[in-house]
Amino acid sequence: MSLLPLAIAILINFSIGQFYSWSVLVAPLEEALGTNRSNISLPYSISFITMTIGMFISHSLLRIASLSYLLFVIFTLGGLGMAIAGYFETLWSLVLGYGVLFGFTIGIGYFLAMTAASLKLPIRPSIALSLNMSAFAGGGLVWPPIFTAIIDWRGPHAVLMLSALYLIIVGCISGRLMHAARPPAHAGAKEGSGLFSQILTREPKIFILLWVGFILIGFAALMSIGHAAGIAIDYGISIEQAYWAPMLINLVYIACALTAGIFCDWITGRRVLIGIAVMTAIPLLVLFVAPSPAISLIALAVVGGAFGASSSAYPVTVASYYGVAALPRIYGRMATAFGISGLAGPIAAGVLYDWQGDYNAAILIAGVLACAGVATLWLLPRIKAKALAG
Repeated sequence: MSLLPLAIAILINFSIGQFYSWSVLVAPLEEALGTNRSNISLPYSISFITMTIGMFISHSLLRIASLSYLLFVIFTLGGLGMAIAGYFETLWSLVLGYGVLFGFTIGIGYFLAMTAASLKLPIRPSIALSLNMSAFAGGGLVWPPIFTAIIDWRGPHAVLMLSALYLIIVGCISGRLMHAARPPAHAGAKEGSGLFSQILTREPKIFILLWVGFILIGFAALMSIGHAAGIAIDYGISIEQAYWAPMLINLVYIACALTAGIFCDWITGRRVLIGIAVMTAIPLLVLFVAPSPAISLIALAVVGGAFGASSSAYPVTVASYYGVAALPRIYGRMATAFGISGLAGPIAAGVLYDWQGDYNAAILIAGVLACAGVATLWLLPRIKAKALAG
């Protein structure tokens, strides 16, 4: 068994992790296009819908095409999308290129990376999944200062054009390496008979509770993460230093994503998910009650860490309830919650900002939703002792 599929998975997620640097682009794009915060939030929110569609259909795509072929095709499509968004400096091109095409690339790329990381590897599935998911935020940690430097040099649309070239190169490299690795077929690749087969799975109560909890945590987290730089500025951080907000978010995201899967092995995924909801609620409510520049950065970092932990804890918990073989299929269905929260969260925060002129109401609502997430996940049944090996 080789670790090359895991290395490719990490490269994939690192590359699409630039998605979490969106907040650095918000203000420059708003100025360049002469529009408002609600409109600029639209491409980011739409990308969650197309990302969800990509995750949802990826399991079926794997039934008819290889990992290597899909990697090449989907990253080429993502590069095309970024080129459209960067070349045609309009809101519609941003919606089409970034929101639709790049979002779709993220969804399938994220799923393919998770599939590669859940193959039979010489390390525990919880560790492989944690390493893979943390790479998503690793990209988000590296890309913000790069994006900021390019924006200062040539503007936000240059970022999109250079990203297009990068994605095409990554597609060629990852596709070629995956072909060379010749990994065995995933144990669950042939499960299910169509896109909508077994959408609620064999244990609908567990699925529904996890799904609703995902929506609540995701909505709360993405109302803040999707506007991280703007929130930091609103609470007193200078515009020049605002990029620290997404950087801190992704730094803590990485640390929590790396460790959450291991904690699931120790204390069960159910307890970890409840803790994640608590980690999301408390800092947001504290920021609402006692706003300050320092607390804003701390709160955003903790929420980012909680969201990072969820990226590892959710797949590991799904595997604990259903088995590793069923993970890609079931998690692809559960990703619809990610799409719903991703669509509604950033738009809601943008609308509230345009309405009130600050983020106070958005922060309060996000904190309340996270509290509802605690109550929802508390209803999950205890996880039976079950090996993650399959």
